[in-house]
Amino acid sequence: MSLLMRLLTLLLLLGLAACSSAPKAPANNPLPAEPPSVDASVINIPVTLDLEQLRGEVMRQLPSPISSGSETQVLRLQMGKPANGGLEPGTCSITELNCLQKKVTQAIAVDYTAPVETVITHQAYVRDLAMSMTGNFFSLTAQVEFSVSARVKSRLSQFGVASCGINEPMPRLEFTLSGSVNWGAMGDLVITPRPYGLKWLRPCTITTFKLDVETLLNLPGLREELQSVMHDAVFSSLRQASLRTQLAKAWPELNAPRELQQNLWLVPYPQKVAFIEPAGNGRFVTTGVLVRAYPEIVSGPKPQIVLLPVPTPERGISGEGVHLAVRGDIALADAEQLLARQLAGKPMVVSGRTVQIDSIRLYGHLDQAVIGLTLSQPVKAEIFVLGQPVFDVEKNEVRFEKLHYSLGTKDFLVKAANWLLGDSFRETLQKQARFRFDDDLADTLKEFRDFRQDIGNGMVLKGGVSRVRPQGLYFTQDRLIAHVQVDGKLALEMKGK
Repeated sequence: MSLLMRLLTLLLLLGLAACSSAPKAPANNPLPAEPPSVDASVINIPVTLDLEQLRGEVMRQLPSPISSGSETQVLRLQMGKPANGGLEPGTCSITELNCLQKKVTQAIAVDYTAPVETVITHQAYVRDLAMSMTGNFFSLTAQVEFSVSARVKSRLSQFGVASCGINEPMPRLEFTLSGSVNWGAMGDLVITPRPYGLKWLRPCTITTFKLDVETLLNLPGLREELQSVMHDAVFSSLRQASLRTQLAKAWPELNAPRELQQNLWLVPYPQKVAFIEPAGNGRFVTTGVLVRAYPEIVSGPKPQIVLLPVPTPERGISGEGVHLAVRGDIALADAEQLLARQLAGKPMVVSGRTVQIDSIRLYGHLDQAVIGLTLSQPVKAEIFVLGQPVFDVEKNEVRFEKLHYSLGTKDFLVKAANWLLGDSFRETLQKQARFRFDDDLADTLKEFRDFRQDIGNGMVLKGGVSRVRPQGLYFTQDRLIAHVQVDGKLALEMKGK
């Protein structure tokens, strides 16, 4: 063979070798990914008042009698009246004479009473109490019984004592307070009462004296005392549920990190607060505090939190949803091992031919995943498949979609194994190239699905997950990171309220 032919043969072999050389690996240069923004969360501190329980406490606290005393008043004593059928002066009958008499007397009425000093003694007892609230409108109804005696303050008195409720069933009236309740700007109860109502269930009438219901209730201080005692007994109990007090008690606990599992902490980061207007459904009244927060889950040692002062309450906070950013990650070296367990050393039959994968590489290139497959069959080379990484949060699994060959791999397979360019191999790879992701992340989500922690001081922190939304799967130079948003509820319940 001539020297020229030898040179041409060598060049031809070199050219063929160049055409069939292994494809170049795409660069490990993933796009940097910022954690997704998360909506503000609202933590609920519910407060429930049982009006039946409150009623029992009020009944125990009320004095018995609720009011008592003696007062001296000048009352008009009934001295006498015309016999039945007699005509009082000024009365006109059908006779002209009587009509003439009326004209002469100009309808002058005769008063058969006389003013006398009278000592009025009373006692009042609350026998029963009913409380209800609908919306923010309250109603308090008390059953009050009286005993009353009236005695003329004179040695000349021949009438002795007139009474009711003494040695006989007591008169009973229904005393009603109503109005609306709201929380003030600083969390104190604001009460807007309506005029009280009275209804006699068993009346008392001392006819010897001109002593009627209004006279009885207008005894100096009685009406005011009755209203004041009832008002204070009920609403002092309601004021004990001051939201400002509840918030001050709960604020340190709202800021404290809570350990979900070892070295994994839920940090609420509360920022703003608002009060829930009271609302009743009859027996129960619900109210509470809403806290706007930006909670995070932090790994490592317990975070050190600087406790800020309780913020001034404001309007405009509503809802009760918690939105929590959770991050999971896995080292690429570990992910490669997990993929190798699925794919390496296990011959695949594709289109009647065998594909043998010996080892795997995994990393990121721009916004895609790169899977490097070192083959021993049908060719000895490393080829590169690109695809979109997907995180299945329910299965805690990573898979890859929209798989395609790198440009260099396509060129190589055209020369070396053209049949691999079909869909069969990539479809098989897409089914099998998946691995379990971060078990810590799965355990965290599982722990938070029905989270309950007694944190002392009569408080319980409760959480729940309504849904989990993957926000993205991103590569760094050596790790695969998943961002997940957890939507649910978080409440700090005050036990015994």
